[in-house]
Amino acid sequence: MKLYIFSVHVIGAAFGFSANSVPVSKSRIPLKGIDASQFRHSLDRDLTSFVRGAPLSNLAEDAIRASLSIVEQGARLDLLSSSVKVSLQQMPELHKAMEDASSVLDMEVVPELYVQSSSQANAFTLAFQGRENKPPIVVVTSALLDRCTNDEIEAIIGHELGHIKCSHSLYLTVGGLASAPLRGLPVVGSQFEQLLQQWRLAAEYSCDRAALLVAQDVNVVAGAMLKLFAGTARATNTQAFINQSKEYEKLLKDANPMVRASIRMQQRTHPLPVKRVAELEKWFNSDEYRSIIQRSE
Repeated sequence: MKLYIFSVHVIGAAFGFSANSVPVSKSRIPLKGIDASQFRHSLDRDLTSFVRGAPLSNLAEDAIRASLSIVEQGARLDLLSSSVKVSLQQMPELHKAMEDASSVLDMEVVPELYVQSSSQANAFTLAFQGRENKPPIVVVTSALLDRCTNDEIEAIIGHELGHIKCSHSLYLTVGGLASAPLRGLPVVGSQFEQLLQQWRLAAEYSCDRAALLVAQDVNVVAGAMLKLFAGTARATNTQAFINQSKEYEKLLKDANPMVRASIRMQQRTHPLPVKRVAELEKWFNSDEYRSIIQRSE
């Protein structure tokens, strides 16, 4: 399943080799023992906790995971047959980027990384937990590699690792199944659908935070977003992009209520680009972010 940049199709937890022994390059701080709850967006955290504590949620998780063994086999074979698997021998700089990002986020495993030929700059995750206990998969496209710097690519990998660490598709799927009987009801059904939509957007904010925790530099993450949303590597002024996001926030606040309502009603799989940058910059300057970094120093 291929989605737009910073996308995800994540099912289940990960199994495989430990990432804990991988050294981290540069001056970034490895976040030993970090839990997904520490960087989840508040709505993502609250709804995930609610779903995990719901009756029969464990049975639902087991059923979803068990049904994906065949899907996992097919996806892995498709990538092995049509993409390039990154390793110490093949694009070792990308292999190191995956190892470093996995170490910073204290992942249980180092996912497999594949490069796929595409004119669209994109990244997505496959993290099925089938019976084979294979490691999860992250895919980046050739256009993404051509457009972004090494640091920006590593931040994007961090975003995908955030989806894996949060098990987003698993809990979003369980939440969707749990609310399905209510969605046919008038008023209540539309409210639940809107809540699920907000949860999906909040999940993206959570993983933008994971990207920031990997990069530990807001300009790196903003730079990756800038190039991807602009569609060109020629867009390089991250501060101007951050200022653009602040301009949007101010204009939205002062806009006519009907305009604001129409923007809120738009159906999206991902938050607005400038909104993501604005939210990321706020979190970078927050006590929550500083406490995570300071606890690991």
